Amino acid sequence: FAVDFQRFGASVHADLLGDVSMVAWTVDLSLDLYELLPLVGGDCTITKLSEAESFQRYMKLLDAVQRWVAGGASGVAPALASVPFLVPLDISRVPWTEPQAQKKLNIFLKCMSKSYMDGGWSSIFED
Repeated sequence: FAVDFQRFGASVHADLLGDVSMVAWTVDLSLDLYELLPLVGGDCTITKLSEAESFQRYMKLLDAVQRWVAGGASGVAPALASVPFLVPLDISRVPWTEPQAQKKLNIFLKCMSKSYMDGGWSSIFED
């Protein structure tokens, strides 16, 4: 995976893109929220989500990707360091007819958008 990521990072170097501006990037490894969304509590601190093995593995992967990029010149993809990362999520199986589905998704997105230091769940937004 690291080798593929390094190749991708090299392929989007500014010298190769010419007049094309990269506005964002992501990885094709989305988290299926079907079984995880019901574990989301009322806020970022009240949740069973962090105990779910699939969520833990997903967060470790996102952390590794972020560290690879954030390494700057010593990272495997320095060309991506200043380009926003889109967090891949799969909401295709979320039962939208359940009354709390939208509310839990909003809480999930809010918590994923905040760093650990700010009471969130992600290291992506930390320096």
